[in-house]
Amino acid sequence: MADTGLKGTLMDAILYAEIYAICLVVVAVLLFWTARNGIYATNERWMFRVLLVFAVNFISNFLFTLFHSILAVGDEFLLDYIFKSLYHLSLAVGVIFWCVYAEVDMAGSGGENRGRNNVFLLALILPVTLLIVNIFTRKMFCFSDSGAYVRGILYHVEMIYLTLYAGTFSVRVLKRSAHEIDPARKSHLWLVSSFSLCVLVAWLLSFVGEAFPVICVVVMVELLFLFMGTTMRQISMDKLTQTNNRQNLMGFLNYKIKNNGGDLHLLLLDLDYFKVINDRFGHLEGDRALVCFSSALKTACGPYLPRPYVARYGGDEFIVVIEADKDAVERLCADIRANAARFGEELPYDLRVSIGVAKWDPAAMTTVKNLIDAADKDLYRVKAERKP
Repeated sequence: MADTGLKGTLMDAILYAEIYAICLVVVAVLLFWTARNGIYATNERWMFRVLLVFAVNFISNFLFTLFHSILAVGDEFLLDYIFKSLYHLSLAVGVIFWCVYAEVDMAGSGGENRGRNNVFLLALILPVTLLIVNIFTRKMFCFSDSGAYVRGILYHVEMIYLTLYAGTFSVRVLKRSAHEIDPARKSHLWLVSSFSLCVLVAWLLSFVGEAFPVICVVVMVELLFLFMGTTMRQISMDKLTQTNNRQNLMGFLNYKIKNNGGDLHLLLLDLDYFKVINDRFGHLEGDRALVCFSSALKTACGPYLPRPYVARYGGDEFIVVIEADKDAVERLCADIRANAARFGEELPYDLRVSIGVAKWDPAAMTTVKNLIDAADKDLYRVKAERKP
């Protein structure tokens, strides 16, 4: 009977390790494809970091199971505490990195806010403190006389803290999604906001014991869904400027002309003297001008609610779709010009833009092409007036 019980325990440990190994393989594949597809935007960099940290998380628990339960090198062996401490630390870092990703992705900015990132680093103080306290008190985790891993009260403190911390960002992301006019963007934000629920579910399921590694499975599934959603999102994005591409734009406009509140405006924007920039400074500098202008454009649109939809139409032409009255549209145009000038201060040329505006009129227009053509005519009128 004793041999049967020992064999059952060993089989449980092997199954436990296999589950972690499978989760690790899945995350490794996601890391490979993320790196292979190229990491261009700030949110992509943070997604890569999230995947990397959770890979460490899965490795640490896999190694713990391997040495503690399968190889059985000792009940109080130092490796047990090292691997479990690394597991808890990487779990906290992974959740906090996810919050950084949510913040950056929600803002849609092209650059990193290092001052803001330092605030996130402060969030690690409590998890690190709990691990230090555990060294002396064994109140976070310990090992029983039989060698079983036992969670303590400080473990639940850690999980409550991480759940609440991630939850605050989920609420912010959900609030942001309420002001999105792009259905695809709204769905993506909903998916991002679900991570705090993932942490909560994993914590609640952990009360069933260590028989099944619920946290790693729940996190792995969440990472897989987000990667798939992010990949679908990137298909609709222009890689250079990190704005929506033309294909996504046409689908969005077809949807929006049938679903709007009556104040739908389209702005067609064109960089002035873009050909001169390419000819004089080279095409790489032309790309830099486009990236700089797209950042200025997204920054200008950021404060407006509902949030305007931004897309690269082609070449140096961009389109902004906004649901607002005429006064708000005029303010947005002024903000775009001001931000373009400000973002272009360090460039060896002026970053100026011409803007054509058209309002959707179902009585006079029947297709998306009619709306774009109207904005295009207004753009040529603006350029003609400024030509001298």
